[in-house]
Amino acid sequence: MRKLNLFIIIGTAMLIGWGGTLWAQAPPISVTVTFDKDYFAYGEPVGVTITATNISGKELLVSKGFSSRLFCLEMRLIDPAGRLLLPKIDQQRTEFPDTPPLPFVLCNGKLTQVAPYEVLSVNWSMTQRVDDLRTYYPIKFPGHYSAEVQLSAMTFIQTGTSGDRCAGDIKNYEWLGVVKSGAKYVSTEGTTEVHIVPNQWHLSWIDDPRNQEIQVQIRPENGKKVDDYNTQYIQLNNVKATSVEVLPSMIKAYFDPKASVESLGQVEVGQWYPVVVSGMFKSGGFFGGGQKVRIHK
Repeated sequence: MRKLNLFIIIGTAMLIGWGGTLWAQAPPISVTVTFDKDYFAYGEPVGVTITATNISGKELLVSKGFSSRLFCLEMRLIDPAGRLLLPKIDQQRTEFPDTPPLPFVLCNGKLTQVAPYEVLSVNWSMTQRVDDLRTYYPIKFPGHYSAEVQLSAMTFIQTGTSGDRCAGDIKNYEWLGVVKSGAKYVSTEGTTEVHIVPNQWHLSWIDDPRNQEIQVQIRPENGKKVDDYNTQYIQLNNVKATSVEVLPSMIKAYFDPKASVESLGQVEVGQWYPVVVSGMFKSGGFFGGGQKVRIHK
């Protein structure tokens, strides 16, 4: 249904042209995205709530299938490396190689080409809850993600009752475009479990790093063993490890305390800052995990 709706909207736009009036009006529907928190620790589900609301102040005739969408699948999700993440779709979906033709109906004695539509009441609002966005997207690496829901939609001018067969006239549309939620930003610690010891860092290490040691414990991801990790490329905020120890159940990497503190940039005493630990597998591909550290004098 999602592909069909998208093809109908795109096909309709091509038929009527993407004129300047297409975007002149504000979208009659608002979309909001709310994450459970701004920062998700290792193992925490990335919970999010998405709400779409009719803000037009009137009953809306909108392209059919709008309210039956799974809004999270219409999300533009960008990972810390700047890559667009595509949703994981398990259910079987029907492919439409060509845009399906829009039907004609008799309206006021004339054949009129119309698009399927549904009715949203004046007070219509729909909230969808996703307990863990990882169910649909490969949120694997630590760092900042941006998320924006983008819902294509077409609304039609009412020519009578909601059951009037003249409604849906593609030559007499009201609004056509993409309803966007606006970008939201969230951070995660990734899918690799790491422990930074200690997690209390001192600015004094920059001037006197003697007798200090920063140790990072890396535990293999599911399906991986310690031997699968390339120990030459383990980094902490792009600071290369000074030495690495491979144990049966974990990898211990050691880092220069001065360089580690400086890698945080400008910091304030008493605040917590995220640290990213990353590296490569011997077979290729990257892994990453994260943890927050607190700054002291």
